[in-house]
Amino acid sequence: MKSVFEAILSPMQRRFAALGLLGALAVTVTWWFIIARGVWLAVEWASA
Repeated sequence: MKSVFEAILSPMQRRFAALGLLGALAVTVTWWFIIARGVWLAVEWASA
């Protein structure tokens, strides 16, 4: 019974790990985009 459970769980764990990595990458990219936009707005405001 345990081997069947492990056989089902192992691919799922791998999929969730890939999903988590993708999610972390998306959050990082979004975070950098927000920071870059904030810096750009600050520069625009300072130079105006």
